[in-house]
Amino acid sequence: MKISIRHQAVEILNQISTGDAFASPLINDCLDKNSLSGTPDGRLLTHLVYGVLRLRGHLDLILAAFYRGEYDKMDEGVKNILRIGLYQLKFSDRLPDFAVVNEAVKIAKIIQPDKSALVNAILRNYLRRGEKVPFPSVKNNPAEYIAAFHSHPLWLVKKWIKIFGPDETMSLCSANNELPPLTLRVNTLKISREEIKQALASAGLTPEATQFSPDGLILNTSANPIQKTDFFDHGFLRIQDEGAQLISYLVHPQSDQSILDACAGTGGKTTHLAAILKNKGRIVAVDQSTEKLNDLQKDAKRLGINIIETRALDLNNNLPESFQEKFDCVLLDAPCSGTGTLRRNPEIKWRLTEKDLQKLASEQKTILQKTSAAVIKGGRLIYCTCSLLPEENENIIDDFLKKNPTFSIQPPPAILRGPFADSRSFFHSYPHRHPMDGFFAAILKRQ
Repeated sequence: MKISIRHQAVEILNQISTGDAFASPLINDCLDKNSLSGTPDGRLLTHLVYGVLRLRGHLDLILAAFYRGEYDKMDEGVKNILRIGLYQLKFSDRLPDFAVVNEAVKIAKIIQPDKSALVNAILRNYLRRGEKVPFPSVKNNPAEYIAAFHSHPLWLVKKWIKIFGPDETMSLCSANNELPPLTLRVNTLKISREEIKQALASAGLTPEATQFSPDGLILNTSANPIQKTDFFDHGFLRIQDEGAQLISYLVHPQSDQSILDACAGTGGKTTHLAAILKNKGRIVAVDQSTEKLNDLQKDAKRLGINIIETRALDLNNNLPESFQEKFDCVLLDAPCSGTGTLRRNPEIKWRLTEKDLQKLASEQKTILQKTSAAVIKGGRLIYCTCSLLPEENENIIDDFLKKNPTFSIQPPPAILRGPFADSRSFFHSYPHRHPMDGFFAAILKRQ
């Protein structure tokens, strides 16, 4: 039996709620299996899943007000039916109210038949009295208000208020709930930004140059996913946020240098470094996952890059002897909370805990220490995360410098100082200031 788009959205949310799955691959898989890519139904599915993930806390506060039991103990599948329904009633006008409620009840009858009456009652109660549900006072309880209205975990909001103050924290959380742009990196080994910009415009698209990265484009309209176009197949483009692109310019690689990309993943920054080097020199890409390294090699081939060597290593262990003090430049894109990417990965905020930060910080300290052994005297180590929390950023660097006095902080290249460097020469990008994903980076030079 073919299930509706809204039912499919509920199923995807259930998978995210009950495991460690991310929305993007689940949505893409569903779109491909059902031939929905580039269709109105496909866009609706994406809109509903991400809309609920971004505003889940806001939706839950309202739903809890109309539930007579303990909302926290309600079955997650029923919650997701209600969230999809409420999201449409409050934030989307694609269906009449009665049709939204009827569709939610239909889904409940399939997934949880004994809860269909409950779903009907809660959504109809919202239609009658929803606007009367109070949120915390922004004046008296700013953290509680921001957490509820702008849909972020309270513990995270409290941390950000200590760093940014309540007004800027509200701006940050609001920015996290906005639809992020589709940002592309031009593969300058094959085509210039101006050339591909003109080609995309000729194809009926509306590309805009990114403000800070010289290789970036923002694509505002696209009927079909860019990955399914000839522009992508021919290796002219890679999907990559502008903040991530700037990290490669922070590394500032030179063609006569040997470069190690630790925790390379699928190679977004690795292949960008290769393009900046005009495919000349030597880059060694390391990751614990052989699957990610295989994806990196495939993408390098698509992009026309042949200077990348890959090596599967666990950086929690000592580096092999052949890596010791052998690299002029080491980039460590450390595993982190991802709190700078909540626009694109809103599910993170609902599964991340303060205890996770302790585990991540411990691993970050270990990996940074192990990786530093690869840097030659006079060489540079660039530590970066997509986190907006000092526990994973400044605190990690301070701990490292205490134990490693031969390393010192260096300022970013001049072009990146003004908008992004703080008083200690650390690099920061923020979704609400720039706008792009949030990144932190420190350049450390070995004496």
